[in-house]
Amino acid sequence: MTVSTTKDSKPCRATALQDWFAEILPGLPSTAPLEHFRIKLIQGDASFRRYFRAQADEISFILVDAPTEKEDSRPFLEVSRLFSKAGVIVPQVFAADLQAGFLCLSDLGDTLLWEKLNKAKHGSDELSQAGSLYQLAFEQLLNIQKISAEKNLPAFSEKLMREETDLFRHWFCEKLLGLQLDNEDRKILEQAFDVLISAAQSQQQLCVHRDYHSRNLLYQSSETLGVIDFQDAVVGPASYDLVSLLKDCYIAWPEEVIRSWALEYFRQASQAGIVSSSEEQFLRDFDLMGAQRHLKASGIFSRLCLRDRKISYLGDIPRTLSYLVQLKGKYTELDEFLDWLDSKVMQDLEDKIISAISMGNTV
Repeated sequence: MTVSTTKDSKPCRATALQDWFAEILPGLPSTAPLEHFRIKLIQGDASFRRYFRAQADEISFILVDAPTEKEDSRPFLEVSRLFSKAGVIVPQVFAADLQAGFLCLSDLGDTLLWEKLNKAKHGSDELSQAGSLYQLAFEQLLNIQKISAEKNLPAFSEKLMREETDLFRHWFCEKLLGLQLDNEDRKILEQAFDVLISAAQSQQQLCVHRDYHSRNLLYQSSETLGVIDFQDAVVGPASYDLVSLLKDCYIAWPEEVIRSWALEYFRQASQAGIVSSSEEQFLRDFDLMGAQRHLKASGIFSRLCLRDRKISYLGDIPRTLSYLVQLKGKYTELDEFLDWLDSKVMQDLEDKIISAISMGNTV
């Protein structure tokens, strides 16, 4: 067995993971001997988890290193069982050592939906191809939303939503941009947060993946999508996962196209007996839920840069906040906040971000 530790900042844990894999290999669905396996660090996500691919001949496994002082793998295992039982395509769990923070999973490949969508964007029939890909995502989302909300999942509480929206104020406005918010600024922000949280809480509450976007969906050769990064699943607003998918922080589409795709999902979910609101109410919920999520995401991207030194996420902030700009004039209760956002944040946003980093606005 060979282990690639290029750019591995934690070689001791990598060695321990390698030893653990050697111990569990006899119980895995593989006839390849240990010495044939090559273990390679692969790109991770925005968490403290790291992922390795163990590959030999025609078989491969995903090894997860989730340090117990930073990550709790129990929710992943619990939601994995729940989703799998509901027909959602998720990695199979072959082995787990919760004390060490190690998991061994089936390998769903590395072709992200995001990659397929970007190829479609540059094709001759981009919207048709993209629509077909999103239909695959709809199929998995319908399975998720059919899961009973009584399956002991935590609630997406008002407290949690408020903590999320506050990431925008603290990490993006104050820490990244260095804005000095006065009492009037804070009042405008709090009033907008109240509107968004109230709208989310009044929605139908269903099983929510909570990070259902193009980089957490893996294209399969059978023309289905595998679902990953689901450990934060909650019972929450019905529109949350759909807006995560269609108003994606990592890829953007014309506003009218997003609306048509959202309505197509609404029709399918209505026919399946999942949602029961009117079309008008559904679109309002979709927009306001998106605003809450995008405020949170801009705060998280800022934190990833400033605290965790993951600077690449900064490039996604302008796209993420552009979805809020699209709401101007649609919802009067957000007019004051959107005017504030336009004057204090959006003007020359990319230059402001570059300036903030060059000045060293870090924690």
